[in-house]
Amino acid sequence: MLKDSSKAPLAILEHIDDHKLHEPAIVLKLGLPLRKSKLAPSQLLSVLEQIIIAALHQKEIQLAGETLSQVKASTGSTSLRYRKLLALCLESAGEFEEALVIYNDMLSENKANVHALKRKYSILRTQLKDIEARECLNDYLEQNGSDAQAWVEMAKTCLEQGDYKGATFCYEEVVLCSPMDTDVHCSLGELYVTIGGKENYILARKHFAQCLELEKGCIRAMFGLVSATECYLDLMASDQSSSGGKKKGKDAWDEQDVELVRDLKAYGVENLIKSYTGTSMSGLMTTILSSSGDQ
Repeated sequence: MLKDSSKAPLAILEHIDDHKLHEPAIVLKLGLPLRKSKLAPSQLLSVLEQIIIAALHQKEIQLAGETLSQVKASTGSTSLRYRKLLALCLESAGEFEEALVIYNDMLSENKANVHALKRKYSILRTQLKDIEARECLNDYLEQNGSDAQAWVEMAKTCLEQGDYKGATFCYEEVVLCSPMDTDVHCSLGELYVTIGGKENYILARKHFAQCLELEKGCIRAMFGLVSATECYLDLMASDQSSSGGKKKGKDAWDEQDVELVRDLKAYGVENLIKSYTGTSMSGLMTTILSSSGDQ
């Protein structure tokens, strides 16, 4: 049986752990007195783990090391819990290669070890090993394809390496997880415009339109819609000029679609001008957008 004085702090620590709250100061204040309490072994180890992680966040390296020794004495040096905490301590001390050895050992035992994959990726990113980091994140996503945040991280990695098509694929996966996220739709639309080409301009306008369905008056999406439609019309004009307007079949430009694009562009220009009316940018934006709308 726990003493009454232990029950309340333990309950608070369990709440912090269950809800993944970042409260290192509170963890240390409540957890340290429990290190020598007569807790059940599993409860004690959980408290010790929280103390170590909190101590690392608070730069209390010595405290983390002392508590880690207590974990080692309880579980042994080969336990997964001890090795995980040891690797975190090594990371905090800047001993990245030693930490990587531990994470790689964990992954050799279980390639689906989420914690090891995440920490390995973090280290590789810190070391600016972009190719290895991308491979590591790809391994993680192969087993955790519903992790939207990981797809966003992969998209950022692709963008840093100039892989716009790869980033587009990643954001399409994010859309599946978060179809109501307007920022994701805008990011996808902007990427499709950047990549260019008739089909990509069509996809871009669809995502900007979807964003405007979700958030009416979104300036970013409105600018994106104008950009996507203008690029589409510019490409059509260039294509027809070079071919003499004689393309047929799948290469031909659908008149109804072209008319829709013109209407969408006019809609975007009109609403952007309205959005800037009464602001210091009103005159400049009216001039720019009006000339854009002449096409």
